[in-house]
Amino acid sequence: MTPASALSAPTILVIEDYSDTRELLSVLLYRKGYKVLLAASGLEGLLKASGTYPDLILLDLASPGMDGIEAARRIHDTPGLSRIPIFLVSSDLTPKVEAQARAAGCVEMFGKPFDRDSLLETISITLGER
Repeated sequence: MTPASALSAPTILVIEDYSDTRELLSVLLYRKGYKVLLAASGLEGLLKASGTYPDLILLDLASPGMDGIEAARRIHDTPGLSRIPIFLVSSDLTPKVEAQARAAGCVEMFGKPFDRDSLLETISITLGER
């Protein structure tokens, strides 16, 4: 039997093409009690989000096939997904990228390497856990 706390754990979709970063985020989030879904590309992430309706999405800017800005735009424009908070994570976080990300529906931006505590705290606040 599954504990009730596991049933109510928020689900976070991590869209990241680099496997080491995907694994790091997965372990970090899992240890904090979140359910974690993984996608290796923007298109895979869009399809996964459409089928699972996660509570939050962590999205890498550099993604094969469909970059993070386009993936965020498509997620944000999809009925039923538009209210999901999207955090952009990028090693190329410039003012121009931030403006494009906000216009595409991202609510937070984190540069790589990111501060783990800051990321987790912002996730917790965004999900209303405080």
